[in-house]
Amino acid sequence: MAKALEDRVVENLGQRPVADDGILFEPTQRRVRVMFGGVTVADSRAVMLMLEQKRLAVYYFPAKDVREDLFVPTSFTSSHAGRGEASFYSVKVGDRIAEKAAWRYLQPERADLKDYVAFYWDKMDAWFEEDDGWTSRTVRVT
Repeated sequence: MAKALEDRVVENLGQRPVADDGILFEPTQRRVRVMFGGVTVADSRAVMLMLEQKRLAVYYFPAKDVREDLFVPTSFTSSHAGRGEASFYSVKVGDRIAEKAAWRYLQPERADLKDYVAFYWDKMDAWFEEDDGWTSRTVRVT
Protein backbone atom coordinates (compact mmCIF):
# COMPACT_ATOMS: atom_id res chain seq x y z
CA MET A 1 0.00 0.00 0.00
CA ALA A 2 1.32 3.44 -0.91
CA LYS A 3 2.18 5.89 1.86
CA ALA A 4 -0.25 8.71 2.53
CA LEU A 5 0.78 12.12 1.19
CA GLU A 6 1.41 13.36 4.71
CA ASP A 7 3.81 10.48 5.43
CA ARG A 8 5.91 10.70 2.25
CA VAL A 9 9.36 12.22 1.96
CA VAL A 10 9.25 14.57 -1.03
CA GLU A 11 12.72 15.39 -2.31
CA ASN A 12 11.82 18.27 -4.64
CA LEU A 13 10.02 20.57 -2.17
CA GLY A 14 13.03 22.82 -1.73
CA GLN A 15 14.19 24.39 1.51
CA ARG A 16 11.68 25.62 4.06
CA PRO A 17 12.29 27.72 7.12
CA VAL A 18 11.98 25.44 10.14
CA ALA A 19 12.82 25.63 13.83
CA ASP A 20 15.78 23.91 15.46
CA ASP A 21 13.82 20.67 15.82
CA GLY A 22 13.00 20.64 12.08
CA ILE A 23 9.34 21.55 12.59
CA LEU A 24 7.65 24.91 12.07
CA PHE A 25 4.17 25.10 13.62
CA GLU A 26 2.60 28.43 12.81
CA PRO A 27 -0.89 29.97 12.63
CA THR A 28 -2.59 30.68 9.34
CA GLN A 29 -4.97 33.54 8.75
CA ARG A 30 -7.30 31.36 6.70
CA ARG A 31 -10.60 29.70 7.51
CA VAL A 32 -10.21 25.99 6.74
CA ARG A 33 -12.99 23.39 6.64
CA VAL A 34 -13.02 19.63 6.18
CA MET A 35 -16.04 17.62 5.04
CA PHE A 36 -16.90 13.94 5.05
CA GLY A 37 -20.21 12.32 4.12
CA GLY A 38 -21.84 15.72 3.59
CA VAL A 39 -21.00 16.81 7.16
CA THR A 40 -18.51 19.46 8.24
CA VAL A 41 -16.03 17.60 10.44
CA ALA A 42 -13.76 20.59 11.17
CA ASP A 43 -14.21 24.34 10.66
CA SER A 44 -11.76 26.84 12.07
CA ARG A 45 -10.15 30.25 11.70
CA ALA A 46 -7.45 29.23 14.20
CA VAL A 47 -5.76 26.52 12.13
CA MET A 48 -2.06 25.86 12.55
CA LEU A 49 0.18 24.78 9.67
CA MET A 50 2.97 22.30 10.29
CA LEU A 51 5.96 22.58 7.97
CA GLU A 52 8.83 20.11 7.89
CA GLN A 53 11.70 19.61 5.48
CA LYS A 54 10.77 17.27 2.61
CA ARG A 55 7.16 16.84 3.77
CA LEU A 56 3.91 18.35 2.61
CA ALA A 57 2.37 20.96 4.89
CA VAL A 58 -0.35 19.67 7.22
CA TYR A 59 -3.23 21.66 8.72
CA TYR A 60 -3.84 21.13 12.45
CA PHE A 61 -7.25 22.16 13.83
CA PRO A 62 -7.96 23.18 17.42
CA ALA A 63 -9.85 20.25 18.96
CA LYS A 64 -12.65 22.65 19.99
CA ASP A 65 -13.33 23.27 16.26
CA VAL A 66 -13.52 19.56 15.37
CA ARG A 67 -16.58 17.28 15.53
CA GLU A 68 -14.92 14.70 17.77
CA ASP A 69 -18.33 13.12 18.32
CA LEU A 70 -17.81 11.67 14.81
CA PHE A 71 -14.51 10.03 15.88
CA VAL A 72 -14.15 6.32 16.54
CA PRO A 73 -10.96 5.56 18.49
CA THR A 74 -8.59 3.01 16.95
CA SER A 75 -5.79 1.01 18.54
CA PHE A 76 -3.32 2.40 15.99
CA THR A 77 -0.59 4.74 17.19
CA SER A 78 2.67 5.97 15.71
CA SER A 79 5.67 7.71 17.22
CA HIS A 80 7.24 10.80 15.72
CA ALA A 81 10.51 12.35 16.87
CA GLY A 82 9.94 15.75 18.41
CA ARG A 83 6.17 15.31 18.50
CA GLY A 84 5.43 12.20 20.55
CA GLU A 85 2.95 9.39 20.05
CA ALA A 86 -0.01 10.05 17.76
CA SER A 87 -3.37 8.44 18.50
CA PHE A 88 -5.50 7.73 15.44
CA TYR A 89 -9.25 7.95 14.94
CA SER A 90 -11.65 6.82 12.26
CA VAL A 91 -14.33 9.30 11.19
CA LYS A 92 -17.90 7.93 10.98
CA VAL A 93 -20.82 9.76 9.40
CA GLY A 94 -23.95 7.66 8.98
CA ASP A 95 -22.89 4.35 7.47
CA ARG A 96 -19.67 5.78 5.96
CA ILE A 97 -16.39 5.42 7.77
CA ALA A 98 -12.92 6.75 6.97
CA GLU A 99 -10.47 4.43 8.71
CA LYS A 100 -7.60 6.02 10.65
CA ALA A 101 -8.38 9.39 9.08
CA ALA A 102 -7.47 11.74 11.95
CA TRP A 103 -4.74 11.93 14.55
CA ARG A 104 -3.69 13.92 17.56
CA TYR A 105 -0.95 13.93 20.16
CA LEU A 106 -2.56 13.38 23.56
CA GLN A 107 0.74 13.85 25.42
CA PRO A 108 2.92 15.69 22.91
CA GLU A 109 6.62 16.34 23.35
CA ARG A 110 5.92 19.86 22.07
CA ALA A 111 3.41 21.78 24.20
CA ASP A 112 2.08 23.69 21.16
CA LEU A 113 0.69 20.46 19.65
CA LYS A 114 -1.63 19.80 22.57
CA ASP A 115 -5.32 19.95 21.72
CA TYR A 116 -4.84 19.95 17.93
CA VAL A 117 -6.18 17.43 15.41
CA ALA A 118 -4.99 16.68 11.87
CA PHE A 119 -6.61 14.74 9.02
CA TYR A 120 -5.30 12.76 6.09
CA TRP A 121 -6.13 14.70 2.89
CA ASP A 122 -7.28 11.75 0.86
CA LYS A 123 -9.55 10.24 3.51
CA MET A 124 -11.87 13.25 3.66
CA ASP A 125 -14.31 14.12 0.87
CA ALA A 126 -13.61 17.84 0.55
CA TRP A 127 -11.43 20.62 1.93
CA PHE A 128 -12.12 24.35 1.84
CA GLU A 129 -9.58 27.09 2.36
CA GLU A 130 -11.62 30.27 2.77
CA ASP A 131 -14.31 29.67 0.11
CA ASP A 132 -12.10 27.82 -2.38
CA GLY A 133 -12.87 24.13 -2.29
CA TRP A 134 -11.01 21.09 -3.46
CA THR A 135 -11.37 17.37 -3.01
CA SER A 136 -8.69 14.91 -2.07
CA ARG A 137 -8.74 13.73 -5.66
CA THR A 138 -7.48 17.12 -6.88
CA VAL A 139 -4.42 17.09 -4.63
CA ARG A 140 -1.58 15.18 -6.29
CA VAL A 141 2.12 14.77 -5.59
CA THR A 142 4.39 12.98 -8.04
